[in-house]
Amino acid sequence: MERKIYLDLGANVGDTIAKFAEWHPSHLIWGFEANPHLVQSLRSRFKGNPRIKIVHKAAWVSDGTIKLFLGHPLSSTVMEGKVAMPQAPEFEIHYETSVEVPTVDFAAWLLRRFTLTDDVTVKMDIEGAEYPVLRRMIETKAIKLVDLLICEFHQNRFPAAGSDHDFLLAETAKRTRLIKWH
Repeated sequence: MERKIYLDLGANVGDTIAKFAEWHPSHLIWGFEANPHLVQSLRSRFKGNPRIKIVHKAAWVSDGTIKLFLGHPLSSTVMEGKVAMPQAPEFEIHYETSVEVPTVDFAAWLLRRFTLTDDVTVKMDIEGAEYPVLRRMIETKAIKLVDLLICEFHQNRFPAAGSDHDFLLAETAKRTRLIKWH
């Protein structure tokens, strides 16, 4: 039997989860959020909805912990080197401010839980971490479990990712239906 799954990586305040749940009432939903300041409000927002699980972990390439750099209350990243946006200085990351957060090897997590018969949609907005996570998903073939990937790419904010961007974009698009989102 096909299960319908929505995985929101970088759930933030849960607006995309709420919309997806409204539009797709048959889907099971997992929201992954690393920022501990946002997790409690996400859990409160979706309390009582048995289809929605909020996971306090950063989608990453291994299980463990990682430093999460903070800035604006709605902005954070596990990646160093994020370039400021002059048009939105309030969203700058303060690299001197960080917290340790739990991580999940997202590719391994996918492979343990889902099969090719499941209908899996992933929304990925993880502030530069999409590059190592996508590389791991391709290497492990976990990307084949994803029917639709809606991904915000941050190549302009993380210059170090520039060399990986075109390669990973092409390789991802070969393996799943990809929508670039921002």
